Amino acid sequence: MDGDGGEGSAQLHRSADSRAAADSNSSGGSSSRPTRNRDSDADADVDTEFNLPAVLAQLDATDADAQRQAVRTIQAHVDDRPEACIPAVPKLRTLLERTDLECHEAVAYCLAELAAESAADVAPSADEIVSFAAERPSHPATADCCRCLAAIADERPGALVDRVDAFVPPLESELAAARANAALALARVADEPERRLEQTDTLDSTDELRTLLADLERTDPDPDVREWAGRARDRLR
Repeated sequence: MDGDGGEGSAQLHRSADSRAAADSNSSGGSSSRPTRNRDSDADADVDTEFNLPAVLAQLDATDADAQRQAVRTIQAHVDDRPEACIPAVPKLRTLLERTDLECHEAVAYCLAELAAESAADVAPSADEIVSFAAERPSHPATADCCRCLAAIADERPGALVDRVDAFVPPLESELAAARANAALALARVADEPERRLEQTDTLDSTDELRTLLADLERTDPDPDVREWAGRARDRLR
């Protein structure tokens, strides 16, 4: 599902909890797919059949339990039937903005999988996903939010080019997977051939961002963070 884009056959982090759960790159070991935070209970207590109208109705429900159940249903089917789950993207985005909801990790996982399937369908939600990652950099859902952004940036870097400053908080996250996935997303945005990041209105200085990336490249304990921070720094124009 994840596009190769400019990263060849490399794969991103896909598990914030364990590097062993990540898909290894078949040629060189580098990582270009963000970490997946799929809940091990996602398949429990969900219908074996995916009924999109019923799921969408549950997502619109006022009952939080019904909404969580709908998210679990999508999560249980998104790997095998992502195309069937695409219509739920706008509603998932709305749930991501709900601070009172207790299933942000599952929502972020679904959005990341759906962005890998169809970045064009998730790109209109990029601003809300970026905001979540910037405002809650060490939340368990942020790694998958950044994985989602990396998938969007692979095909629609223009959707993020004006928000690169918002990548600073996840680059400073306590979570290695969030840092790695944020650096990968930033590398893909910085590689956008038609625009220059220093021309954006929101980024005061690419030098400041380069300094942060250079520090991560030099000192971060996670090798994937170091690799992608270096690539992002090199690509900043």
